[in-house]
Amino acid sequence: MKKQMRTLALVLAIVPATFGCRTAATVGAGAAAGAAAATTVNQNAEATINASISEVDRRARTVLRGMAMTLTDANYEDNAMEREYEARSGDNVVHIKLVSRGGNSTQTAVSYRRGRVDYSKTEAQNILSRIQAAR
Repeated sequence: MKKQMRTLALVLAIVPATFGCRTAATVGAGAAAGAAAATTVNQNAEATINASISEVDRRARTVLRGMAMTLTDANYEDNAMEREYEARSGDNVVHIKLVSRGGNSTQTAVSYRRGRVDYSKTEAQNILSRIQAAR
């Protein structure tokens, strides 16, 4: 009987300790994954364009049409002082965000991706350059 009690006591002492180790390892792995996600590279091309938001909006739509992109989503906030667009052509997606920084200044961010996760900062910068150059 004493041997069985010792064995049971030993099992009861070991099980919580191993469970705690497993939980700590799981939490540690989750924290490492979160840290990796936090260090991802920004794929946006960004610039402040010296023009009103309505002017940059017009230029952006002209560039998207010239690329044969179809506007699939538009969102306006803060009395249209913040605007976001998504345009597609096949599996190519362009996302543009415009934020008015005063009467003659607009913060512009562009992202471009092929498929679900293949982002191209180079292509986003190309589109941003075309918006800046459009008249």
